[in-house]
Amino acid sequence: MNASPAVIEDDVLVGGNSGVYEGTIVRKGAVLAAGTILTRGTPVFDVVNGTILRSTAELPLIIPENAVVVPGSRAVSKGKGQEWGLSLYAPVIVKYRDERTDLSTTLEDLLR
Repeated sequence: MNASPAVIEDDVLVGGNSGVYEGTIVRKGAVLAAGTILTRGTPVFDVVNGTILRSTAELPLIIPENAVVVPGSRAVSKGKGQEWGLSLYAPVIVKYRDERTDLSTTLEDLLR
């Protein structure tokens, strides 16, 4: 019940210590930097397009094709979290794959 698969499409590069958990789809060609964690309940901040990606009751969290996702953080803005200066984990899309990214991922493949 409420279980949905984690789907990683073709040509996705997943960095070390990353996790893609149920309710998440990572579209073709995406790059997940080391330490990126994606879950159905995790909002992803797309700074390129100025949007926040979230799952809904009907749809899983979907990482767009060719997105480059890195681990980030966002400040807690209320209560004790703000008082204590805490931040929460927040994956961030910093760019979309380009020629430079392709060169880097090709080198990664050669080194393996």
